Amino acid sequence: WTQIPTPGPGDPTDIAVCTALPDPDSDPLTQTRTLTTQVLHSIQTTLTAENRPLVVHTGTSLASAAVSGLVRSAQSEHPDRFILVESDDSLTQAQLAATAGLDEPWLRITDGHYEIPRLTKTTTTAGAAAAESEPAWDPDGTVLITGGSGALAGILARHLVTEHSVRHLLLVSRSTPSTTLINELTALGAHIETAACDVSDRAELARVLDGVDLTAVFHTAGALDDGVVESLTPQRVDAVLRPKADGAWYLHELTRDRDLAAFIMYSSAAGVMGAAGQGNYAAANAFLDALAEHRRADGLPALSLAWGMWDDADGMTASLSGTDHRRIRRSGQRAIT
Repeated sequence: WTQIPTPGPGDPTDIAVCTALPDPDSDPLTQTRTLTTQVLHSIQTTLTAENRPLVVHTGTSLASAAVSGLVRSAQSEHPDRFILVESDDSLTQAQLAATAGLDEPWLRITDGHYEIPRLTKTTTTAGAAAAESEPAWDPDGTVLITGGSGALAGILARHLVTEHSVRHLLLVSRSTPSTTLINELTALGAHIETAACDVSDRAELARVLDGVDLTAVFHTAGALDDGVVESLTPQRVDAVLRPKADGAWYLHELTRDRDLAAFIMYSSAAGVMGAAGQGNYAAANAFLDALAEHRRADGLPALSLAWGMWDDADGMTASLSGTDHRRIRRSGQRAIT
C-alpha cells in the first residue's frame, strides 16, 4: 500500500454510497452473508438505476475481505462504475466523494491517510527466512486434505507422498476418492484414510477430526457457479462460500488449539485480481486470504495460495464452457499443467 496526498472533499451528490461495515457482535460467516448480500444488491441497483459511480465503504474484517473480492470482480466487468474503499474509520460522505476524483478503483483510508495498492518487486529472502522458521512436520502425524476426491487433491497427495515423505493422509470429501489414487499412494508406502464429510457442516467436520493426530491441514475444497454480477443471487453466492469460506473457518476453529505445523488453503487469483464472471468465487477466496492473515496475527501457521486456473479436465474446471475458457484466456491467464 502506497500513501498518496489527502484529496480535498468531494461533492456527495456525485456518487452513490454503500456502507458495508461488519457487526462486531456477529460471527464472521454470518457477517459475510449479510455484507455480500447487501453489497450485491447495491451493485445491481447501481447498474440498473444509477448513472453515478458507487463507492463501497467496507472495513478490514474477514467479511469485509469477501465484500472486497466481490467488488473487484464487479469492477473488472464494469470499469469506472465502482470504487472500493476499505477503512475501519468513520468516513463522511465528502471523504468518500473525494475518492471519485482520484481515478483509483481501490483505496484504503487509515487515520485520515489515503493509500492505494501497487505491485512492487520483492525478493525471496524474507520468504526463505520465514520458511526456515516453520515447525517441522511430525512424520507420524496425519495430513488432512479437504476436497479429497478432487483433481487438485490427487495432485497434492502424490506430491506430499513422493516429495515430502508424508506417510499418513486423511482425504475428506463429500464423494469417495478414486480407488486408483488410493491404490497408487498405498503402493508408495502411504497409509490412506478417507472420510465422507461436507466441510461446510461444522458438526460433521468435528466428528471426522475427533481423535486424529494432525500435523498439517490442506483445504482444497471448492465449488464454482460463474456468472456476471447482474446474474448473481444470494443463493449463488452462498453455494460458493460454503465449501471455501465456511470450510476454512470451521477448520480454523476446530484445529486452532492443536499443534499444527502447517495450515494451507487453496485460494485463487480470482480473489486477488477480481476475476470477471466470478464475483462469488472472488468473495470466497478473498475470505481465505484474509483468514491466513488473521491466523498469522494470532501466531498460528497459515498460508493461502492464490492459484490460477488448473488444466484438470475432471476437476472444478470441467464445468467451464468454451466461452468461459475464452474469457479466461482474454484476461491473460493460461492453465497450469
